[in-house]
Amino acid sequence: MPACPTRDHLDVLLPADTPPDLIARLRAAPDGEARALALVAVARHTRETTLSGAQALGEAALSEALRCDSPRAAVEALIGLSFVSASLGQQERALDTVARAQAMLEEHSLTDLLSAVLNTRALTRLTGGDVTGARQDLQDAVDLARHARHAGDQGNALVNMAWLACSAGDPKDALHHLNLLEELIHTLPDDPLAEEFILCLHEGRANAYALLARQSQELGRDDAQRQAVQQGLMVLRAARAALQATPSLTSELLCAAHESTLLRLHGDLSGAERLARRAAQLNAVLKQRLYIEPQLCLAELLQSRGEFDAALAQYAAALDIARRQHRHLDIQRLLSAVGTLHERQGRLREALDVTREALHAANTAMDRVNGAAARHLQLDRELRQARADASSWQDRLRQAEVQARQDPLTGLLNRRGLEEGLQALQFPGDAGPRPADWALLAVVFVDVDHFKHVNDRHSHAVGDQVLREVGALLAAQVRAGDLLGRYGGEEFVLVTPVRTRGRAHGLAEACRRAVEGHDWSALLPDMRLTASVGYAVTSPDRLPQALRVADDHLYRAKNAGRNRVSPAAP
Repeated sequence: MPACPTRDHLDVLLPADTPPDLIARLRAAPDGEARALALVAVARHTRETTLSGAQALGEAALSEALRCDSPRAAVEALIGLSFVSASLGQQERALDTVARAQAMLEEHSLTDLLSAVLNTRALTRLTGGDVTGARQDLQDAVDLARHARHAGDQGNALVNMAWLACSAGDPKDALHHLNLLEELIHTLPDDPLAEEFILCLHEGRANAYALLARQSQELGRDDAQRQAVQQGLMVLRAARAALQATPSLTSELLCAAHESTLLRLHGDLSGAERLARRAAQLNAVLKQRLYIEPQLCLAELLQSRGEFDAALAQYAAALDIARRQHRHLDIQRLLSAVGTLHERQGRLREALDVTREALHAANTAMDRVNGAAARHLQLDRELRQARADASSWQDRLRQAEVQARQDPLTGLLNRRGLEEGLQALQFPGDAGPRPADWALLAVVFVDVDHFKHVNDRHSHAVGDQVLREVGALLAAQVRAGDLLGRYGGEEFVLVTPVRTRGRAHGLAEACRRAVEGHDWSALLPDMRLTASVGYAVTSPDRLPQALRVADDHLYRAKNAGRNRVSPAAP
């Protein structure tokens, strides 16, 4: 966790478009809680243009809150960091962060912040596919905010409930929540929040009407389709006026995408293309690759023109974004569209492959939801035990942040720590700068052979010690800055820059020899320990594929007799 930046270094973190009032507030804030909360406010604004910048500012705010002993500012910072982590596709980190915020709420009786915490947890759950959990969190957030008369949290929850409804394919439920938002806005005359919520109201309604029109077209209900298109276009006229009063690149991008969809369904293909290109331009300005709407409306437009291969390319680009962020509902929606397109073109084999992928994605999402629930319970127990140990809340928070990325048995990175490190290499614009020499990467999987026999013959305690020593042996093969972690069970993964494929094979062979050549007699007097190794070489943008290739080579090494490297030396 970085230290809070000095005032001289703030200019490096602040985006060029930071509003003057936020800059003035930050520079005028004395050290302590006021400065931490000012950093939180700037980080919240920064999310629209740079997630990595927002994350750096949020971590700086958290450091300042820890330093000045302000639980309130720490919770505010954790809420923001959880939102950013979810947007970056770091679901485990997001849920861990929001769980710590919730634990601090209980410990310090900061009940007025509970609605904001539930709002953030709901967004994280929805991204991961837990629609039921997200809906319950948002309803609880609305009820709490209404009871506390906190209009900001209530409005945010209603906006999120409308988004959830659209994501789940229920535009009428979305319009219901937006009507409640409009009623809330009427109670906020002369409140700056009203302008922000008005923009959210119009964008949300445009989204709902676009979805309603699309569904009506699929059902062959021409009158309902025309009515939804007309209502959506009327809402967008109001949205343009609201954007003049409250400029927002994100809202402008989404409104352009919704208008493109509505114009396409209205039969105005040239207007639809102009708005789709505008949405894509705004997406490029944001440089975040967060929104699939530009690709989706363009894919549907190209499909309506019969340009099927070009449409598939746009769907693939949208899928890349959704997969990266583990957005289950969007992945399913996009795969369904791709499968339908293949089927209409008579490409039945491709359609079947997409259906299989959708089923696999659904199972993966379910595993993630279940794993997140188990992790939440585990973290809650750890935090309560730490509180019972009478350590300070600052020490507990720092320790929890380290433990979240570290395998407790070996001290190496755990799977979450590895995933975050890999993402930083794959998407440097969002997750931090990529080291200059990481242009070609070796991905190496190492798996201890017949590890079950170790546990069966010598006990799990001995097995744990074996894994610690394997971790130490592998650590001796890497350089500072390399990624090395325990991927699960007796499997380890190493990612390091290389210049040639020969260097990658040499590293893989060195890992194998380190395990085979170690003196295991003290721990395993009647056993010989070996390891199988698989590796792949890739560019950073193809890391997910390289992980699968390296894993496949690992199993080839095992099937070929173990204690070997696959592929063979080039």
